Amino acid sequence: MKEGNSKDLSVSGGLGLISSRLTVEGPIAEDKASFMVSGRRTYADVFLNFLNDTALSSSTLYFYDLNAKVNYKLGEKDQLFVSGYLGRDVLSFADNFGIDWGNQTATVRWNHLFNDKLFLNSTFIYSDYDYRISIAPLEASITSGIQDFNLKEAFTYYANSQNTLKFGVDAIYHTFIPGGISS
Repeated sequence: MKEGNSKDLSVSGGLGLISSRLTVEGPIAEDKASFMVSGRRTYADVFLNFLNDTALSSSTLYFYDLNAKVNYKLGEKDQLFVSGYLGRDVLSFADNFGIDWGNQTATVRWNHLFNDKLFLNSTFIYSDYDYRISIAPLEASITSGIQDFNLKEAFTYYANSQNTLKFGVDAIYHTFIPGGISS
């Protein structure tokens, strides 16, 4: 994910036949902190409204995602990054059947330089993925998901120009929701 422009505010984007995108980035404090926010969405579902077939025109088909990141230089040897992602895909056919799935994540990462040979990345990650299938004639839904909490401590030691040693610890707590049926 981009760091964000630490000097100037910039906006970029694009319009396409099936999707659009927009990115805004800029400084929070010049050469010290910056941000980046980016999103996109498809709009195939908008075109479905123009169809003569009512089953198709009442259907839904799109995805969207949003990314955001802030980084902050704490000092000469420390930098903090906070980022997030939210995305979802949605498909339904004439309110009879639908499926949607998505993921949301958040990350906090601290980089520390002990000296010119030893570097540390400390990272906390939260992730939540889920999906739902809806079957209207049966008035039933099937849901499932996975939620993670992850903590990483990753050291890099540059012994010399030809040898690098990487070591650390990684702990993760998974919560599995294997599937549930509701009516």
